Amino acid sequence: MASPTDFQKYDSALLGILQHEGEVTKFLDVVFGFLFRKTDFYHVKTEEDPRYGFPEGVAENMIKSHFIKYKGVTERMVRAALERKKENEAKAPDNAETAPTESNAEKAPAESSDNDPKPQTSASTSAEPSTNEMPKTQEAFQSNPESYNGAVREKYSWSQNYEDLDIVIPVDKTIVKTDQVKVDVGKKSIYVSIVNASGETDVVIDGELTHEVRWTETTWSLEKGKCITISISKNVNFWFKALLTNEDEIDLKKIQPERSMADMAPDELAVINKLQFDEKQKRLGLPQSHELKVHEMLKQGWDAEGSPFKGQEFDPKMFNISPSSVQ
Repeated sequence: MASPTDFQKYDSALLGILQHEGEVTKFLDVVFGFLFRKTDFYHVKTEEDPRYGFPEGVAENMIKSHFIKYKGVTERMVRAALERKKENEAKAPDNAETAPTESNAEKAPAESSDNDPKPQTSASTSAEPSTNEMPKTQEAFQSNPESYNGAVREKYSWSQNYEDLDIVIPVDKTIVKTDQVKVDVGKKSIYVSIVNASGETDVVIDGELTHEVRWTETTWSLEKGKCITISISKNVNFWFKALLTNEDEIDLKKIQPERSMADMAPDELAVINKLQFDEKQKRLGLPQSHELKVHEMLKQGWDAEGSPFKGQEFDPKMFNISPSSVQ
């Protein structure tokens, strides 16, 4: 699915409309009015004419789901900005004292490694929690943003939504440059390595992904001395039970599968709306979708030439229709 930045090419045109109308309310009226005049957005698809519109309730759900989607994006951006601000404020005293130049930043790891290797070991250990400290249940994974809908592993954690995967790899404080990191994501593979302070290469991840991904859209970043973050788009939108094929699988029944209805395929939406319609009809004591389909077929014979019911009002109560009678 497209991200918010994918639509920046339309900003000039949309800003022009917004500036001309002067109010968000009027801007929205323009947008929804366009859908009214030029599309079948407001038409309800029927059995008699299935060519136009959407099933009952789908258009409303689209509007609501898009609102929820971008509201969520905004909330995440605000939270991330506040977290970065808190982290920067907490680090400010240390940065003021150590703030190394580029040459000092390169030199510091070597000095630390030669003179006192123990702190390096300690730092590395703190970046990679021991097995005893690692959360092991899906409930624990869900409480951590870095393993939300995913899991915490020995050297990394991964999270997911319906479209994307995010991997967070803790690094030693000496990892301050991107050329110390190698990230290689293929169609169904991932390799991540780090050059440590002593110049040795530590392989963090090297394995086969459980499903194919859009490897060309992969992005990654290094937060100096803290972590590597890798973002990968899924090739097909569904939930991963594990990041790698040799990993333990997570319990998908315990994740939080938030998914916008606007992100679903038309056939999936049709199924969901059919279920919602049938549940509503059932509560009201009215015919469900499978019964209505049979009723339409029976009506054709009801008024056919030679039918004993011709000219009479169709009475669906005369028929007991099972759900299996129509596929």
